[in-house]
Amino acid sequence: MLSVRHRMVRVALVAAVAAWAAIGSSAAAVLGASITFGTPTATSTFGKGIDFTQPYTGGGTFSEVDIVITYPGGYGPSVIQLENPGASSFDYLLDTSSGEMQPNTQLMAHFEVVLADGTVATGPDIRVTYADDRFQWQTMVGGIVRLHWYEGDDTFAKQALQMGEDGIAKASAFLGFNETAPIDFFVYADQTAFYDALGPGTRDNVGGEANPDTRTLFALIAPGDLSYASTVVPHELTHVVFGDITQNPYHDPPRWLNEGIAVYVSQGFDSSDKQLVAQAVSDGTLMPLAALSGEFPTSQQGFYLAYAESVSAVDYFVRTYGQADLDKLVKAYGTGASDDDAFKTAIGISTDAFDKAWPKANGGTALASFGPQPEPTGPVPSDWTSSGAAGSTSPPTQVPASTAPLGASASPNTGGTGQSQKGAPAIVYVIGAAVVAVALVLVGVAVSRRRSSRGAP
Repeated sequence: MLSVRHRMVRVALVAAVAAWAAIGSSAAAVLGASITFGTPTATSTFGKGIDFTQPYTGGGTFSEVDIVITYPGGYGPSVIQLENPGASSFDYLLDTSSGEMQPNTQLMAHFEVVLADGTVATGPDIRVTYADDRFQWQTMVGGIVRLHWYEGDDTFAKQALQMGEDGIAKASAFLGFNETAPIDFFVYADQTAFYDALGPGTRDNVGGEANPDTRTLFALIAPGDLSYASTVVPHELTHVVFGDITQNPYHDPPRWLNEGIAVYVSQGFDSSDKQLVAQAVSDGTLMPLAALSGEFPTSQQGFYLAYAESVSAVDYFVRTYGQADLDKLVKAYGTGASDDDAFKTAIGISTDAFDKAWPKANGGTALASFGPQPEPTGPVPSDWTSSGAAGSTSPPTQVPASTAPLGASASPNTGGTGQSQKGAPAIVYVIGAAVVAVALVLVGVAVSRRRSSRGAP
């Protein structure tokens, strides 16, 4: 058997060897924890995905490998951890087969590696545009608008481009905003291809769509039908200007305001929309503006009525308060203001007040509010009410005497709590309880003495 001293020496040696081994392995990990990134690549295929590849050398043991992707309009990057990093390259496929990502979406990405010593190595940035590679696109560039088309001659392209330039100029002038950054305008000649580009959530009656985040306009325009484009193009480009002004991370403007301004700029409050609103007022189907804050109805009738109501409300706003106050309203939304704050900043009234005034201007009445309502109060004992009537919702006006603090006298009951009228004040009950308690103690003492005198076991 080893002595205590020998055991202590042995333990110390073992600990020293273990510590040296740990230092040696850590040093080896640190020495091996280095990585050299090569030139990354990204390949986009419409309807399938984007392949990101980052070659590298060295590295040793990795604790974690991530790809960090930044999307246009996002307020922070997406971080995805790679499950099986390659031995000489990191590879990641961003799946776009769901159709949610639209063409002309510009992405920026890079790979991050957590090395064995805990340090993080960051690879070079990768920039890629998710493109619709099904067509041979031609491009014609104007002052702001860049037109992309695959069917039609140069004459058609020049006319479409001019519509875009005129539309952006008109929207910018109306909203008091100077556009300087380019806007891409993609013209599709085929409806199926157009809907595939916009994604699975596209409504049946859509002929154009703007994406302010990517600064892209998509429109369905056959080469021989530019008359239709004369309203679609300025309408959608107005959305881009509106989006630039109202961009904020807190609160989106109501959809009726966005769509109403786009219709107002592109075609005004025309006779067909006036007729739709008048008919809705007549048959009682007019929708409150609060119902048009988000998505519009899916039925064709409701869809068109929603647009007619939206431009009607904007027209009423401009006639009542002026275009300058409308510009003030739009700019207020750019600060992240709530609906009420934006309207009060612009015209001094709440959205509810505006929502009630607008139908009257169209010959209607204030519309009823729907949605969550206060829950009705159930019946309460008659003694809890000020009138004494069973089922009344009036709260009691006196604190019940039984809840009064010790030593306090209950106030005379004039409202009907009932307890100070039906019985004695609370102090009487307290004194009575104390007397009973003392009596029980005395009885217990007497019994104890009696048992003691009898020699209890």
